Amino acid sequence: MLINFTFQNFRSFRDEKTLSLEAGSIKELKESVITKGTYRLLPVAVMYGANSSGKSNVLMALMVMRNVLLESVRLNPKDELDFQPFKLNLTSVHEPTSFEIQFLLDDVKYRYGFDYDKTHICKEWLYEKCEGQREFNLFLRVDSEFEVSKSRFPEGLGKESATPANRLFVSLVAQLNGAKSMRILDWFNNCNYLSGVDSRGYEGFTLKMFNEHLDGCKQALDFFHHTQLGFNDLLVTEKIFSDETLSGKMQVPDALRTKLMEELKGVKVMEAKTTHNIYDENGNVNGIASFDKDEMESEGTKKIIEMSGPIFDTLKFGKILIIDELDAKLHPLLTRSILQLFMDSEINTNGAQLIFATYDTTLLNLAYLRRDQIWFTEKDNTESTDLYSLLEFKDERGAKIRNDRSVQKDYINGRYGAIPFLK
Repeated sequence: MLINFTFQNFRSFRDEKTLSLEAGSIKELKESVITKGTYRLLPVAVMYGANSSGKSNVLMALMVMRNVLLESVRLNPKDELDFQPFKLNLTSVHEPTSFEIQFLLDDVKYRYGFDYDKTHICKEWLYEKCEGQREFNLFLRVDSEFEVSKSRFPEGLGKESATPANRLFVSLVAQLNGAKSMRILDWFNNCNYLSGVDSRGYEGFTLKMFNEHLDGCKQALDFFHHTQLGFNDLLVTEKIFSDETLSGKMQVPDALRTKLMEELKGVKVMEAKTTHNIYDENGNVNGIASFDKDEMESEGTKKIIEMSGPIFDTLKFGKILIIDELDAKLHPLLTRSILQLFMDSEINTNGAQLIFATYDTTLLNLAYLRRDQIWFTEKDNTESTDLYSLLEFKDERGAKIRNDRSVQKDYINGRYGAIPFLK
């Protein structure tokens, strides 16, 4: 589980900021807090802010850290890194980006991070803390200098000189079968990012889940029925690609059709159909018909179907799901239903976490979210983004926000900032 994430000098963020999923000492929704040993962690964090305020950059920072680590194995020594510093400052544009993440893995807390620029890793570090013990350093790297613990990280010994300047040490050691390093990479592999605007990118994962009746299939169907999306069942079958498939899914010029058909000949594709009741003139069910999902269903219903695979896979295996603009195309009640899947301790039994950005202010209600789960992004007069939670926000008198406030009304009225300033 994610404990907190700290980053600096990334896109619109010049200064160091931390997104924390540690539960504060507050009373609301205590039953949703996930207890792991001495840690009390939150299943959900949600971000609000005006357009271009930087809330998407918080999510992107998490995924860029993940991608730099997981793609490190593919780098050649001269390849450049995904370096995106804050460019509106004469100093920061030449300084490294910094990422550090703290997470629980089998009741052990790891603290891992690195600083980097376009061409090399400037610093890299890994710490470990077992329950009831102090934190131990497994290794520390500064440019080409390494300090590796012989007793706690023997898998890294002797591999220092084999690490290129642009390669992360943890990645290299994992590639050489280092046990702890491989588990750390596996944890990052369980962090998944979705776009709430374009859900087609993960449709294949969902359709495979339904076609093969994998874990999460039944829970997804139960969720469809609970939210009354209007169809009875989702039928997914595998078929050979055909001209009929092509014409049904996309508009293709005649000049390209022959070429595409040749290239896709024999390729297997998933076909999804929803079933609906057929009624007689008295309103009685008189049969069932199936229709192509993309032709029959609304954009919101298609999005819910396509997202269901990653959502229920995350819940089943205790992963982390990151979604930008979760509410796009969805009714507020549907957005709330997805949120409640993660907040319900009887459904979320494996410590799954959801982090998302939204404009849906109906969720700004302390019956649905705790104050420490609500985060805001706002730019200062130098266009650098600030990140702060409702729990740590103080009003003009220096007082913290009480749990009896109307948070939605206060936010719309600009009490917490993070809204568009319309001249």
